[in-house]
Amino acid sequence: MKLKRFSIGTLGLLAVSGLAWSCSGKSEDCNANLTCAPYGGELGTSGASGASGSSGKGGTSGGFAGTSGGSGTSGEGGTDAAAGSGGAPPIPCDGTLGPDTDACVISDEFGVFVSPNGDSSSADGTQAHPYATVTQALAGIMKIKHVYVCAGEYQEPGALAIPDRVSIYGGFSCDGGIWKYGADTPAYLHSATPIGATIMDAKVGVLIQDLRIDASNADDGTGASSFGLMVSGSQNVALKRVEIHAGKGGKGKSGTDGATGADGIASGDAQNGKAGTCSSAPGSQMGPAPVSKVCGSEGGAGGMAYAAVSYSPMQDGSSGYLVSPSNGGKGGDTLGQNAKPGQPGENGARGEQGALAPTIGTFSSDGYQLASGGSGTAGKPGFGGGGGGASLGIAGSTTTCLGATGGAGGMGGCGGDSGTGGLGGGASVALLSWRSSISIDSCALSALSGGAGGDGGKGHVGGTGKAGGTGGPADGGGTVGVGGDGARGGNGGNGGSGAGGTGGPSIALVIDGTAPTLIGTSTLNFGAAAAGGKGGTLGSVSAPDGSKGLTQDIYPKP
Repeated sequence: MKLKRFSIGTLGLLAVSGLAWSCSGKSEDCNANLTCAPYGGELGTSGASGASGSSGKGGTSGGFAGTSGGSGTSGEGGTDAAAGSGGAPPIPCDGTLGPDTDACVISDEFGVFVSPNGDSSSADGTQAHPYATVTQALAGIMKIKHVYVCAGEYQEPGALAIPDRVSIYGGFSCDGGIWKYGADTPAYLHSATPIGATIMDAKVGVLIQDLRIDASNADDGTGASSFGLMVSGSQNVALKRVEIHAGKGGKGKSGTDGATGADGIASGDAQNGKAGTCSSAPGSQMGPAPVSKVCGSEGGAGGMAYAAVSYSPMQDGSSGYLVSPSNGGKGGDTLGQNAKPGQPGENGARGEQGALAPTIGTFSSDGYQLASGGSGTAGKPGFGGGGGGASLGIAGSTTTCLGATGGAGGMGGCGGDSGTGGLGGGASVALLSWRSSISIDSCALSALSGGAGGDGGKGHVGGTGKAGGTGGPADGGGTVGVGGDGARGGNGGNGGSGAGGTGGPSIALVIDGTAPTLIGTSTLNFGAAAAGGKGGTLGSVSAPDGSKGLTQDIYPKP
């Protein structure tokens, strides 16, 4: 029984029994359809019969009674005219039919042949010298033909790229070189790649019947997907008694752990304050500069000392980089008073944890985009310590003293690196129908489990902040106070961890666009749910885990 025929304009019709294209004025179309001229034409008319000959005349009478003359002989009938030259009778075998409808098409004229016993070195696709793989048969097709595949196992080197206007029939026996359709065992096509077969941009139609297509498992650690058959942008694709098996989806790659943040650069002698003096004192002396900024952290400069009788804000130690309000120490405001030390820099903020992975990735005509976990962000650097304040000096008519400068603040530690997110697991999909028209008649579509999601990488701790310089000492006589010490910088913040990837989906049939036409009884099977990856953990803080992979017969549900 044939399926409902799908209109294809002037190019013909598609039926379950085979692909048919109507005659046209194009020679290539006639080569594909053997019922067109010059293989068939109208019969010529018979020539007319020749006319009959006339009778002979009677004899004349003598003196006596004469004898009668003999009767004349009848003339010969004319010969028939030559037969008309309108052409030979049509070939009785209809090349558009399938072998299940008319066995006459099981010939070298109408198809190419594939056998497990094919010899690649001598194969030409005939019954006597069949190809060893369907891949060879498809590459050797010079015009529109059937591909006849004997029952058995075939190791195909890659994904089968099935072109438009081709019919592939399994279910043949070929013992002793005698090809018969109707074998109980179908042909098993095992692809060496995670993609079993593809049909792309078929405008007229493709038929696959009595075959099993098996895709390989995808490699673990890559998040690769496995598809039994991918059909994209194609019309009138008919699947009849076909088993399509996807392999397992590949496990997603785990995220990488972050590195520990660098420690701040330690203060040296250059960051220590200068002593106060009452001997030939200058009018002022600058406080020491901090260690140069690294990774966004820097301590404050030490306070500036003066030979003056009143406090100046310039005596205050400077704030650490970007610290607000200032954490610099206050300068002394009375003679002999010690200046205040700077305040420590705060620790840097922790980096953000990676974002939760989507519950499923995105399908397209090219396959499946993974549902990966988000990466964390790096920790913030620790804030620099405040510089120490300077002590107050004195400027008199008899005594002049210069206060001690404050020490520079210490540098904070750099933030810890973040962990990256785990990749999602690859999908396992038996059939992808992407904006195509497909009929599915008594088929079995089976997916295995998707790949497990990769674990997120963990963030690492920030670097250690360093101590600031010491404040300058008082003068020898103890007239002026001591400069304040520079404060320690804060530790860098811990990096955020990466989230786990979502497990890959296991789906028998993925549809975008028109839903396939289901005929007869077909089975749709999917595998177990793939585990999601674990979020990275640092201390007691963890990034989100990935979700389990979706399992479904049809996605999206019609």
